[in-house]
Amino acid sequence: MRKTILAIHLILSLTLGLFVVLTCTTGSLLLIEPEVESWMHPVNHAATSGNVSPSVIKQHADSANPGFFTDRIEYPNNDPFYHVHLAQANGGKENFTVYADPGTGDTFGRVQVDRLEPFATIYQLHRYFLLTSVIGKVPAASVVGILGIALVLILVTGIYLWWPGLRKLATGFRVVLNRGKLLKNMSLHKTVGIISIPFLLVLALTGTINAFEKSIPTWVGFKAKEEIPATALQSKTKDAAALPLDRVVEIVKETYPTSELIKIQLPPKAGQSYQIGLQEGFSSSTGSNSTVYMDGSTGAILYKTNPNLAINLYNAWRKGLHFATWGGEPLKIISFFFGMTPLALMITGLFIWRIKANARKRSRNKSASSAAAAA
Repeated sequence: MRKTILAIHLILSLTLGLFVVLTCTTGSLLLIEPEVESWMHPVNHAATSGNVSPSVIKQHADSANPGFFTDRIEYPNNDPFYHVHLAQANGGKENFTVYADPGTGDTFGRVQVDRLEPFATIYQLHRYFLLTSVIGKVPAASVVGILGIALVLILVTGIYLWWPGLRKLATGFRVVLNRGKLLKNMSLHKTVGIISIPFLLVLALTGTINAFEKSIPTWVGFKAKEEIPATALQSKTKDAAALPLDRVVEIVKETYPTSELIKIQLPPKAGQSYQIGLQEGFSSSTGSNSTVYMDGSTGAILYKTNPNLAINLYNAWRKGLHFATWGGEPLKIISFFFGMTPLALMITGLFIWRIKANARKRSRNKSASSAAAAA
């Protein structure tokens, strides 16, 4: 049994190891993307203390951008500024997002919404292995999902091969440094591997699930997301004047006093509803986990998504666990380092293979020399 497990572990590690390492390493780099981007492309504006109302922000944004109108306001999250999305009036297709100072409401600059290099390529490599132009997005994501399954098998077989038994459990974490290169690298490989396995298993399983994100719910009889009724998108009194933005905020805070307001989607057309993103309870990310659909003219709540619905929990936590967005900066740093451990395992694994290969070569040469001397 052990020989079979060892063969599976070695075959998967040697044939797919490089691809697994590449996927894990790029994933770790994506975890620190916001921090690196803020360092590479800083916002050259100091935030003013205070907290102006959304209506003031909207007024500044609309005045500063004639021919456009504010259709979404996002509260400060990754940086201290509001993000205001503007759409072109009269049916135009152009749109962009600007910053808004939280203390004055003044708008400035443009928010970079598309990934810049090198992270654009890093993302494509991690999510699709640069295969979208060759085989399409869904098949490319499936290739990465298969690599995730391979990583799970490597980790599970690694646990089996490492397991020293309950009585000798402590010895499984011992690093031998002074008994030759082979033992040093083998003990490092085993210790680093076993310590990282819990984190890597979570990343591998959630990564595999994300690769098949639209397929898995249908396999078990779920819809891929919560269905929003058509009545939630239209106000009942279509010809009435739209409710002032500040009043919308007041209603939301009065109705859901324990929730945090994350973003406001304004009605793009007359007769449509407000959509307000909230964060309720403990969330898997810093974004919204619930959306309120409000009648644009009366303030009546037309519909509210349920963050505790099974499909919503599934969608939230498959992302939150994979991208380490639920535990703050400490968890992100920990996940980054553990995501880099497959690279360390590949290096120690190559050292072990090379040392053993050299030993076998010396053994063959010694046998050949002995045979020649005997002849």
